[in-house]
Amino acid sequence: MFPRHLLSISLLALLLLPCSALSATITEWEFSDGVFHEGWEAGGNPSFERRPDGLLITTLAQTLFGRSIQLTHPIEVIAIDYMGYDPIEGWVYWHKPGDHPDDLLRAPFLFSPTEGIGTVNVDMTKYDKWKRNADFVGIGLPEGSQLLIQRIRLMSWSPGEKLIEGLKSFWTFDVRRPSSVNFLWGPHIVWNPLAREMMFRVSAPAAESVNRYFYYVMALGVAWAWFKIRKHPASKKKTCTTLLTLMAVLWIFYDVRMGSEFFGYLQRDYRKYWSRPVGERTFRERSYFNDFAAAIAPMVQDREEYIFVATHRWPFLGLMRYYTYPSVPTHPFQEDRNIDTWVVYDRPDIIVNKQGELESEGTVLSSPGTVLHEFSEGTFIFREQP
Repeated sequence: MFPRHLLSISLLALLLLPCSALSATITEWEFSDGVFHEGWEAGGNPSFERRPDGLLITTLAQTLFGRSIQLTHPIEVIAIDYMGYDPIEGWVYWHKPGDHPDDLLRAPFLFSPTEGIGTVNVDMTKYDKWKRNADFVGIGLPEGSQLLIQRIRLMSWSPGEKLIEGLKSFWTFDVRRPSSVNFLWGPHIVWNPLAREMMFRVSAPAAESVNRYFYYVMALGVAWAWFKIRKHPASKKKTCTTLLTLMAVLWIFYDVRMGSEFFGYLQRDYRKYWSRPVGERTFRERSYFNDFAAAIAPMVQDREEYIFVATHRWPFLGLMRYYTYPSVPTHPFQEDRNIDTWVVYDRPDIIVNKQGELESEGTVLSSPGTVLHEFSEGTFIFREQP
């Protein structure tokens, strides 16, 4: 086996790391309270309005808002605190030292709508053209957009913090999804807390697989064994035993990690579903839909068909067929079918207007009627008057 004292020394060195080695380095610009920092420039002739909560930018053409920088630390994440009512596709621009002044690079990201101030974290380390430093950074906005920027931060982390975040990300589990019955992403690794927070929020994790590092260790173990046996043939048995022990330890360690993820699924289901009463429990990505469908079923049994609308068809439409059979869910806008019952799930945009009609963003969907039962805002059963 590898000398135990090496492991002890490594752990001791980690414990003795100074606190400064476990903290983030941040350069930031605050735009709240009407503050506008010198050095910022804008292309595209946008309008600016200083507000107590930030700088409101309104664009009439594609706009670049940025500044030259001289930092003593690398940049790994660009964090933008903002407020916006509509989704905006923005870009991060940067200039590499030594390139032509007009040769800017950019990477896309999305400003999602917010309620109050939100934050978008752009992990620059995932872009191949990013070299961890720049002498210019900026934000690009499309024509006809409006965005309030409260704060911009350029962030990096020390080696000690990265090591800790790498260990944490190894033990960060994905949530159980319908695809989990056939496929699991397995452990992934990132090197900063913001990337770890976003790691499993996209369909393909924004991180590299830990499998790569396991393969590195196994390859080094095989290389070590080959050289050891070649140099000392008499130690072949002991060396092979050590190599197989290493492989077994890695296998068991990996199995413990994946087993912990499965137990995490069970714990989450118990905490959010099995241990809670009807009306409070939620089931994975379906939220409270199962209880909603079971409660709706008796109310539509006197109809052969009913109109069902939800945020998306799958998997809700198929589940409704099971729960309400022989009554069959169908889609709206079938005036010739004389279907008078509407089942609406998680659609707060659909309301009952003053005339008693169902309406969505100014479009009338039904004849006048009444709500038979409302479960929550945007979730109810509605029947048109005869």
